[in-house]
Amino acid sequence: MSAAPTIALDHGFTPAAFAPGRYATAIQRTMHGTHDLQVLDEDSTSSFVLELAAGGAATACRGWRYVFRNDGPDIHTEDNYREQQGYRGHYTVVDGVAEAVLDLDSSVCPHVFEGGLVLARASRLTLRCVVAMPSRNGQLTDPVLLCRPHGDKSSELDPYVVEQIISGGWFALGSGNGLRMWLTGRPTGAQEGDDVQAKLRVADAPLTASAWERSF
Repeated sequence: MSAAPTIALDHGFTPAAFAPGRYATAIQRTMHGTHDLQVLDEDSTSSFVLELAAGGAATACRGWRYVFRNDGPDIHTEDNYREQQGYRGHYTVVDGVAEAVLDLDSSVCPHVFEGGLVLARASRLTLRCVVAMPSRNGQLTDPVLLCRPHGDKSSELDPYVVEQIISGGWFALGSGNGLRMWLTGRPTGAQEGDDVQAKLRVADAPLTASAWERSF
């Protein structure tokens, strides 16, 4: 077993020795706020499942469902997106940090894209990941895998970053059944509304690659 990495983490997380396995998260955002006379509402669900096999193989599937409404006296718009993409690659562990290189592979999970605009997406994701133990006083007791992109920024990973859970561009994937998170508050672009609040717990059953397809 590798030693715990020497890396600073916030929100009470403590680095731990790397362990291969299946890590997953699903995030529900139900956001509401205003901007001048406009009312902004976001209903989105995202999920990310990452499997790191003991031999160094890696697969992942990310999914995202997004509905954003902007309503006011003269402006009424609605954005709708549905997206799923699979990846396959490998990872190596150096000083307790796993670096995963993932290329597009729709055999892992079928490619899905529905939306009004074509979104820029990378053909390869490179992630640096560390296993971490949460604070004893927090909402979690089981280890998590914290990952963040290495190299060029990939906007497709933005839905998985929850600053209220861990900052610095990291996103959290739960071991075992995975994590479910709920976010409420004002959405991006709103001037008025409640501060963003995040709640999370271990999923009752193993999260599947299709966890993003409907709100929860």
